[in-house]
Amino acid sequence: MSANTKPPKLATWLLNRFLRDDLAEEVQGDLDEKFLIDGKTKSQVRAKLNYWFQVINYIRPFAIRKSKSSYLNQYDMYQSYFKIGWRNLLHQKGYSFINISGLAVGMTACVLIMLYVVDEMSYDTHHVDGNRVYRISSQMKDLKYVAASAPIAEGLKRDFPEVEQSTRVLRFPGADQLLLKEEKSNKQFFEINGYYIDSTFFQLFTYQFKHGDIHTALNQPNSIILSESLADKFFGNEDPIDKTIRVTLPFGDFNYNVKGVFKEGNKSHIPANFFLTMNNSDIGGWVKNQTNWATNNIFYTYVKLKTGTSAADFESKLAAFLDRNGGNDMKAAGFSKSLFIQLMPSIYLHSHYDYEVAPNGDVKYLYIFASIAGFLLLIACINFMNLSTAKSERRAKEVGMRKVVGAMKQALVSQFLMESLLTCAIAFFFSLLLIQLLIPPFNQLVNKQLSLGQLPHVYFWLGLLTIVTGLVAGIYPAFYLSSFKPVTVLKGKLINTFSAAAIRKGLVVFQFTISIVLILGALVISNQMDFLKTKNLGFNRSQQIVLPLQTNEAIQHAETLKNDLLMQNQFVSATQATAYPGIENISDMLFYAEGKSVSESLDIMLTHTGGDYLQTLGIELLSGRDFLKPTRNDSLSLILNESAVKNLGYTSETAVGKNIYYEWMEKKYAMKIIGVMKDYHFQSLHQEIKPMALTVSPNFAGSTYYLVLHANTANYTELMKSIENSWHKINADSPFVYSFLDGDFQKNYEREERTMALIRYFTLIAIIIASLGLFGLANFTAEQRLKEIGIRKALGASVTQVVMLLSKDFLKLVVLAIVLAIPIGYFAMERWLESFAYHINISLSVMILAGVFAIAIALLTISFQSVKAAMANPVNSLKAE
Repeated sequence: MSANTKPPKLATWLLNRFLRDDLAEEVQGDLDEKFLIDGKTKSQVRAKLNYWFQVINYIRPFAIRKSKSSYLNQYDMYQSYFKIGWRNLLHQKGYSFINISGLAVGMTACVLIMLYVVDEMSYDTHHVDGNRVYRISSQMKDLKYVAASAPIAEGLKRDFPEVEQSTRVLRFPGADQLLLKEEKSNKQFFEINGYYIDSTFFQLFTYQFKHGDIHTALNQPNSIILSESLADKFFGNEDPIDKTIRVTLPFGDFNYNVKGVFKEGNKSHIPANFFLTMNNSDIGGWVKNQTNWATNNIFYTYVKLKTGTSAADFESKLAAFLDRNGGNDMKAAGFSKSLFIQLMPSIYLHSHYDYEVAPNGDVKYLYIFASIAGFLLLIACINFMNLSTAKSERRAKEVGMRKVVGAMKQALVSQFLMESLLTCAIAFFFSLLLIQLLIPPFNQLVNKQLSLGQLPHVYFWLGLLTIVTGLVAGIYPAFYLSSFKPVTVLKGKLINTFSAAAIRKGLVVFQFTISIVLILGALVISNQMDFLKTKNLGFNRSQQIVLPLQTNEAIQHAETLKNDLLMQNQFVSATQATAYPGIENISDMLFYAEGKSVSESLDIMLTHTGGDYLQTLGIELLSGRDFLKPTRNDSLSLILNESAVKNLGYTSETAVGKNIYYEWMEKKYAMKIIGVMKDYHFQSLHQEIKPMALTVSPNFAGSTYYLVLHANTANYTELMKSIENSWHKINADSPFVYSFLDGDFQKNYEREERTMALIRYFTLIAIIIASLGLFGLANFTAEQRLKEIGIRKALGASVTQVVMLLSKDFLKLVVLAIVLAIPIGYFAMERWLESFAYHINISLSVMILAGVFAIAIALLTISFQSVKAAMANPVNSLKAE
């Protein structure tokens, strides 16, 4: 019979493998005969298909071979493993509680962190062609910022055939919120996250519309696109298309027609609440006139490259492109800059430059949290390993007997792994309950709306987590317990070998090393946050109330409101300014000193203020005068900070009276230094103090600015009522909003505060899990040395001596963990502190405190079992069994 006319080998093998011996020979003979007949009367393909059909048809329960390796026997075997595992859990309730609770808490923390990490990684992943969209960012000397000048977007589309489309996004300069009104319902709200966009925006960014047509929504001037929640806020269940929203800007009110409502849910580095067309009747004319390639770098510019375009090749051409189009403008402005690109999906986690669209996340924090999640789960798994191997004597005879009656090592490994998986399955059930209970407070902590439902294939990942945890926790105990030799264990010899004990000790050291690193991290972060709150910033941040003046009405009545409030004895002083410490200030100019050229210009941040700015904020004037008694030429005068004076080549004494210069359109202009103020932190402590200048503004009309009030009262309830009454009396049509300057400044550290809170909670969890394991080992040790303790007590040992005897071995492990953890924690926290220009130094006292805290936790954990064993009656432990 040729190879081609033989039955399929695999089908024959399956038949002989599974069919009962008394049926196999007869059935195979019949099938072979049928195969030969089919091969002659039909095709070979039909014969083989029919043979396969017959084989599969015979593999039924009645015909399957009853052997040790059959699936039915395996089912019985696993059922038996399950029963044994369940009985062991019930028989040793204390150890079971430690294992299940530790694993449940570890899995809960792991899932919560996983939800947070997945959410952070989901930003900008929904855009259809997101991997072809890049943001064009700028660099001037060492300063990188994520916007560009107005004409660059159009120039890129014109000059590069590989650019499929370009678009721009613009935030209204200096305004973090805009007033929106709906006249018919008389509803008005200050809303954040509003952006002006080009008509090509939705060709690069993917949004789903609930109302309106995404393809035509931006075609008409003065069109507004609302988020679903904002549309509900104004219009409820009505269709808002073509309804009018009035947008209030500092220089007037402007009507916009609603042309679309987009669905929310997808995360983006542009956290839009509403969009306004760049083609409009308010700033549209100004935007069209922005033809200078060097200045007003406030346009977020994006390009979509054609499929197959090399991003690196495209970026390499940008220098020549900018020089060709903007070289003359940059030369006239007295500076040069370059362009670089950022892949859109990577912006949220990897971009931390100046003038970001909104606060971004940070991928390094995801690495930190993911590592903590893994370590927490591993600490819980170590508890299972240590307790399983520590109480191995109790299972030794069981293993010996099973081997004597023929159990193979593979079967024993399977049994112990089944017990581990059963423990993890029960822990997972409790973990699900904990997750549902903890998600709401966790969401509040991280300021998100997380849920298990947002995790793709959630049940698959949770099931996989349970299985992996069970295998990691059970693999070492399974092989360790199954390796016992029956002859040895049935003779009653000790099987706790030196290597097993050493591994247990090593795992305890690992647990406490991780815990101590987290303790040290929590202490350092807490100290740094205290430092940020208490450091002298160079100005008085307490009792400063900020009123945004963002409507034409409020701006026109600002001086009236200020005078009305100062007439009340609750205020020390008040001032107006285009910016105040802690918020973004986008105004800057390039100045150079006398005797220098434009190529030596210094970038100086600029704030337009009222005359009493220094007095209100308590900023120290080192030399010269302030603007309290303004002169006719004060609008051409500056007060510089120490950093600006130093970088210009002056001192605080020599700078006063000097002129500094700036150039515009190849013309030279001068401004006089009338005073020098002490450096103060107008930005967060992440950044060093930059050169800064104040100038007095005779007229704030047409621009967003703020009224800052320095209060002198402890009764803030009455104070705020008084301010609100004055506001409504003078600005009847403008909503009253306010903030506290110290709170606004502290917002710069929201990410760090969340990190501190998370680290604290996870440190507590790590300590609890590690302590549970230590408690179990201490209990096992006390039981194992019960007769030794009885003999020592009978010979006169005190309770203290017995407690020290039982505690010292564990304390040695904790001390070793401290020695390992301190340098690891120190290095990690030094790296974290580098993100702050001003930070604490990690002192020896903090490291000692972390070590003392760890020893105290270990002592408290061990002492309960140690004291209990030490105080037991020796008669009970020494009597004959």
